[in-house]
Amino acid sequence: MQETSTVKSIITNRNRDCLSCRIVSGIGLIGSGLYVSHHSKKFQKNVGKVIMCSIGSAFILLGTARVLDLPPFRNQFNHG
Repeated sequence: MQETSTVKSIITNRNRDCLSCRIVSGIGLIGSGLYVSHHSKKFQKNVGKVIMCSIGSAFILLGTARVLDLPPFRNQFNHG
């Protein structure tokens, strides 16, 4: 029982705001946004294209905010 609480405390207290974590997660979001934007060309109606490009743009903006440590990600993982 003691080992389980130790593992949980290590996992919840790890530093998730390091530069490498921000770069990996930010690049993942940016890549997802580029993928969605690229595949929006398959839609034949303009409404579908606009919606998919908007979703892709939102992913790209969130990825950029994550890499640059801007809100909504700033101070999100502080435990103290």
